[in-house]
Amino acid sequence: MVEIVDAYLTFSRGIKGRRYIFLDEISSVKDWQKGIKYLYDRGRLKGSTLILTGSHSIDLRRASENLARRRGDVHKLGDKLPDKILLPMKFSEYAETRSENIAMLISSQNILKRERRHQVISQIASGNLPEELQEAFLHLKELNQLYNEYLITGGIPSAINAFVSDGTITKDIYEGYVELLLRDIRKWGGNDALMRQVVRKIADTLGSPVSLHNLQEDTEISSHNTVSSYLEYLKDSFVLAGIYRLDQSKDSPIHRGERKIYFEDPFMYHALRSWSLAVEPYEEALDYLKKAENIGKLTESVVANHLVRLLFSYSPSTQFDYATLLFFSQSKKRRELDFAVRQSTRYLPVEVKYQAKVRKEDGFGIIDFQKGGKASNGLLLTRDSLESRRSYLEIPVSIFLLLV
Repeated sequence: MVEIVDAYLTFSRGIKGRRYIFLDEISSVKDWQKGIKYLYDRGRLKGSTLILTGSHSIDLRRASENLARRRGDVHKLGDKLPDKILLPMKFSEYAETRSENIAMLISSQNILKRERRHQVISQIASGNLPEELQEAFLHLKELNQLYNEYLITGGIPSAINAFVSDGTITKDIYEGYVELLLRDIRKWGGNDALMRQVVRKIADTLGSPVSLHNLQEDTEISSHNTVSSYLEYLKDSFVLAGIYRLDQSKDSPIHRGERKIYFEDPFMYHALRSWSLAVEPYEEALDYLKKAENIGKLTESVVANHLVRLLFSYSPSTQFDYATLLFFSQSKKRRELDFAVRQSTRYLPVEVKYQAKVRKEDGFGIIDFQKGGKASNGLLLTRDSLESRRSYLEIPVSIFLLLV
């Protein structure tokens, strides 16, 4: 790689202006970051811009850390972010792509703009029901249908295309995704058999507070430290997100306690879960979603992922860490709050109840959290209800996700 780039730089020596070098699938080249570092330190890359792309996310993420201070004039970039990560589609992107009606709704309400979305979220935290949400409520039936299908396909384009075109998702699409992930993890010393056991335990405890020791139980893994390593692999691959319980008295997460672990995308969840169980993936996904309890768990996972994206939109940075911004909470009465979202000096309490009927006690976790202080008006995410209550707003999940 160094020889090829060096030869091009010599060949193009007489070219006026900046040179642009695109290296695709860079992560397939062993120790590529050492080659780039070597060229940079020799001054060979002066006047050049390198665009490096790859599908091995762990390799790319860790290599970017190794190339710190060799990234050029990052401060001149509009968003100050030299790394671009192509994530699965958010629900708003999915709905906009699938439905012309929803695309027109999003456009007419101007909620594609980050500043407008933040204004709407601010209104919600103040206890006001924005007009945009009331307008979207008129499209609730279609939005809920799209959301039900999103729980099958997630935001993976190949899966969405197969589902829409053929009414099914073939096994090779699931296996292709899993194999790409496993190749990435093997490169960093991971083991397929142990990974399978970790994935199975995470799927079984989705949305519940668990410790590393809980995840180690009933497996062949000898140490909770090994479990931690696999969680980091999956987090670095943008497969999992983990949040800690908030210590309200100290205003900080409890790192040594239990955590909640979520999958970043529904398709990822189905692909890895079926692989861990060695079953037919598409049929298993449909069977899984026949149970209201499972839909609730997966919905909580989707909300967690979208809240992380929302928080990033407030503070886009290469140092972004949602672990200091998103938590779950438990009151003295042992009532749990799904999410506490840090907003400057206050928190937005969020509870997910994706069910036909919302009861008064479903909001008790929000109210308990508010009694601890530093809380804004709460948000109870429902399936069908759009109502303003004394301490919180009830908003359908499919409508709230349009704001992210």
